[in-house]
Amino acid sequence: MKFIVENLAEIKDIIEYHNDIELPDYNKNLKEIKQNKNIVILGNFDGVHKGHQIILKKSVSKAKEENLKTIVYTFNEYPKNQQTKITTCSEKAYLLNENGIDYLYLEQFEKVRNYTPKEFVEKVLVDTLNAKEVYCGFNFTFGKAKSGDVSTLEKLLKDKNIKLNVQEPVRDKNKEIISSTRVRNYIKEGNFEKVRELLGHNFIILGEVVYGKQLGRVLGFPTANLRFENKIYPEFGVYGVKVHIEDDEKIYNGVMNIGKNPTVDIGVLSVEANIFDFSEDIYGKIILIEVLENIRSEKKFDSIDELKKQIGNDVDYWKNKISYWRKKYPKEK
Repeated sequence: MKFIVENLAEIKDIIEYHNDIELPDYNKNLKEIKQNKNIVILGNFDGVHKGHQIILKKSVSKAKEENLKTIVYTFNEYPKNQQTKITTCSEKAYLLNENGIDYLYLEQFEKVRNYTPKEFVEKVLVDTLNAKEVYCGFNFTFGKAKSGDVSTLEKLLKDKNIKLNVQEPVRDKNKEIISSTRVRNYIKEGNFEKVRELLGHNFIILGEVVYGKQLGRVLGFPTANLRFENKIYPEFGVYGVKVHIEDDEKIYNGVMNIGKNPTVDIGVLSVEANIFDFSEDIYGKIILIEVLENIRSEKKFDSIDELKKQIGNDVDYWKNKISYWRKKYPKEK
């Protein structure tokens, strides 16, 4: 997958993690898409859930049939409530790449926020993206103050002889519509069984390993530390996880703590993963964490010894639970 993005810092993590992704050249890639007829997929794609994946699968299949390229057009940041996004730009790019997309266009929202629906179609879909067909969800809105909807888009595209494909709601086994809003709610609740059901994959955290205060090492459980990003996280606590490390094909098991370390480092937000059977120095490397299960909520202990004992119990619990997960999801590594 190739990127069309002005600020490379927004996708630094995925570029470093996926060494087979081409380093973005904004002008070169922009020129490439203008030379081809393309299928453009519109939407936020936050979390890249099952509903999104159906749109992506349909568009990729159609592109292969007609020898076209696929372009996901989305915003680099959300206009409001950025702390509630499920995926960062790099995490979204990772998931879109898994779905076989050719180009990811990360637009600066401020550049287009005042476009009328007609201007959006003409300046973005026609002049910039050279769209032959467009895919979007049933609830897609666009243009200044969300003044355009699917019916508006269909009419404007028809005038340009561009076909619009609208994905109707995708429902779960309980006949409820799958949406990013529902996924966010389940993440907050720590219900990762439902998160996985709606996403079609595990909730992920992708980031660079940074230096912490090495408190885990002192406690006998060294951790890989990640910065808190501008996204949604589950409630503070301990989680069973799988860990993927840059330039390492092996998938590791581990436990992750998200929170403020109330016993030893009060008030400091952190994401820390204790990776089982691993002792290498990975500072500066990118890791991808898949969150599988909430083990317990965050708790303040009366002493360091109590904390050490509980961490040991958390580790033992998850090591015993790993075989259960392998049986439940045998197709996963």
